[in-house]
Amino acid sequence: MSTTAARESAPVDGGFDTGDRLSRGDLALLGAALALVLLAHVVGRQLEAHGAILVLPFPPIFAEWAPHVSLWTLPAVALVVAGVRLQRVAGTLRWGSLLAWGWLLGFAWIFSLASVDGDWATKLLSPHEYLHDLPAIGDPWVFLHDFTGRIVGVPDAWTTHVSVHPPLATLFFWFLQQAGLAGPAWAALACMLVGSLAGPAWAVTLRALGAPAAARQLVPWAALFPGAVWIGVSGDAVFLGVASVAVTAASWGAVHRHAGASLAGGVLLGATVYLSYGHILFGVVVVTALLLSVRVAGWKAVRVGWLLAALGTSGVVVFFTLAGFRWWDALVQVQLRYYEGIASVRPYSYFVWANLAAFVVCASPIVVLVIAEAVRAVRRRGRDAEAAPAWLALAGVVAIVLSDLSGLSKAETERIWLTFAFTVWCAAGLAPPSWRRWGLVAAATWALAVNHLVLTEW
Repeated sequence: MSTTAARESAPVDGGFDTGDRLSRGDLALLGAALALVLLAHVVGRQLEAHGAILVLPFPPIFAEWAPHVSLWTLPAVALVVAGVRLQRVAGTLRWGSLLAWGWLLGFAWIFSLASVDGDWATKLLSPHEYLHDLPAIGDPWVFLHDFTGRIVGVPDAWTTHVSVHPPLATLFFWFLQQAGLAGPAWAALACMLVGSLAGPAWAVTLRALGAPAAARQLVPWAALFPGAVWIGVSGDAVFLGVASVAVTAASWGAVHRHAGASLAGGVLLGATVYLSYGHILFGVVVVTALLLSVRVAGWKAVRVGWLLAALGTSGVVVFFTLAGFRWWDALVQVQLRYYEGIASVRPYSYFVWANLAAFVVCASPIVVLVIAEAVRAVRRRGRDAEAAPAWLALAGVVAIVLSDLSGLSKAETERIWLTFAFTVWCAAGLAPPSWRRWGLVAAATWALAVNHLVLTEW
């Protein structure tokens, strides 16, 4: 076996005891995560009982308690078994085959969870969704030029999701319609398809940034990501997929000196910001990836790639600005629209910590072990390239904290933070033998439980 192959297939030393038991500290972390979710639910109920307006049927997430099963329950359970099998062979499969199987499993996981509720094909028909305003778009250039003026304070203001996101989010669905893929079913499938790209994309990123063993171990974890409950179906799944592929293309292009990939990565990074205002915080992750690429290949080797990526991003900004949409001006209007609605009455003192409980619901309580492992990896071998997943995960945590403190993400963060949650999930590639196998099963089981016990709006 070659040195590279041996390095990729070698088990990742995670810093835990290599036995099959967790330490008391790890068990305490899991208990604290569960307690946070329970506390957020109980306190949310009490606040509503005393007159507070949360607009959460089942705090801390936007969902309704409605236990249910369907014929799709069995395929979903079978996919968990397939994920465990993939985990067993992740170290020995050819890299291309591993990515292909990982993507297929991930897409099937997303689709099966969405199908359990039985309404994925009509999910995007809500009057608050992007599809509602597509008939109002005749000319995309006029749409871009007039977009900011219809965010707030006018009788014909855009519907909720259109108004609080940059125009590219709506144009994504408009272009689908123009391509002959009109209607909620095609839109939903597009969300699932683009969102499913996140798993293989992050695996490629880790490999490019010097952590091939962790990249292999991440594939089954990414395929059974618990947040798949919200990838099928929400527009945020598109943001997740585009952002993930963007950082992959930029990182891979810089390390491998591929100008086309670098430029494409930059364009996609620019597109990410024009899909979601909050994804400006993804810049923390991008800068981390840049620094990690310098560690792997050196600044002289990667500088051209990252400069091309910056050029691509700048090109997107210039394009939209010349087309009449000024991101910074629109953001001011979005803040006015945001606090014109329920955000003005939702208590910050509750959501500033309940948002974190929603994040735990999205990524499962196993995410606290993932974060703890990232911290351990940084402490122990922060200068080692194999610590790349840890640094990226902690960058995701920073993005979450900044978003949380901003007050512009009150509630529904189980959906809004999908991109950041998946970034944190990268450190699952460092999962040690002590919880690698059962942790994967526990995370997937959590997703099954959430999907079958509540009806999510998204």
